[in-house]
Amino acid sequence: MRRSATRLSPWSARYPAADVGVAGGERGTEGCGAVVRGPAGAIPDEAVFAAGALVRTAQQVHDRLWQELVPDGYTSPQFAVLHRLRMRPGIDQRTLGEALSLDKATVAELVARMDHAGLLARERAADARRNALRLTGEGRAAFLDVAPWAAQVQLRLTAALSPDETGRFLHLMRTIAGVVPGAWTSTAPAVVLIGLPTDPAHIPGHLIRVAQQRHTRYWTDAVGTRLTSPQYGVLYRLAREPGIDQTTLAERVALAKAPAGEIVKRLISRGEVGRTADPYDARRKLLTLTDEGLQVLYEVMPAVLDVQRRLTQGLRPDELRELLGLLRLLGRRSEA
Repeated sequence: MRRSATRLSPWSARYPAADVGVAGGERGTEGCGAVVRGPAGAIPDEAVFAAGALVRTAQQVHDRLWQELVPDGYTSPQFAVLHRLRMRPGIDQRTLGEALSLDKATVAELVARMDHAGLLARERAADARRNALRLTGEGRAAFLDVAPWAAQVQLRLTAALSPDETGRFLHLMRTIAGVVPGAWTSTAPAVVLIGLPTDPAHIPGHLIRVAQQRHTRYWTDAVGTRLTSPQYGVLYRLAREPGIDQTTLAERVALAKAPAGEIVKRLISRGEVGRTADPYDARRKLLTLTDEGLQVLYEVMPAVLDVQRRLTQGLRPDELRELLGLLRLLGRRSEA
């Protein structure tokens, strides 16, 4: 039995479904940007949704470079803690969280783990209600060990960009990430960062992570947890390219094969994606949207458009086009 639209989409009360016929309708595409029309109806051009998808791809490129280059298992958030406390020793956990653009629970867990590892220490501050955080000798040594590799990640991340393009990229990313240059200044004397800026507003990986976090927050606000951004990407790609196989799908949506496979498996179990054997190659499975999957895609589309609008609202149209072009250059590393 087909589920009703009301039970299917908890966001539909705030974002009524686009007025597009599932079986070839022609209405309701105003505000959706360029569209293609076919047996599935009107599907907005992917440029409409590109900002969020490209930021996610850039984050994946950064994470892969980090895993390849940075030794001893230090994560990017852990290094960010080392970086901020080396720049401003004595700040409290709340200030650290604001500097990292992380929620309280995540910061608390990071601090607890790094305290347990002997990398930082908590001291009672002048205000007895808070603890001041400082790096231990081991933490300062870890920072000096990791900093050159973290700098290499940033250089490799932006290797496809010229110096002028890198400057523009940082400027435009600061806009969508809501990061103000100069808001974070070092209070530590004579800090040498070995090629890594003291101000995180000039660190590409930081700006990408904060923009990705914003996109995730906007997605949760508008779309909810029923459909994730990667799941939406799969439904959208299959609407535009029905009958592709799973390997091609993973390439199109910039996902590794394993996570793409898990998403497809989940969508099949929900009845939103169908899988059939290729009539010319029985070993190859072809993927298509079911009517239910297409209905989900259309119902969530207005909310997804709102996510992209919120993410890029600080950019002029020409700036958005410029940023998308620069993000695509960065994203080509995911194809290498």
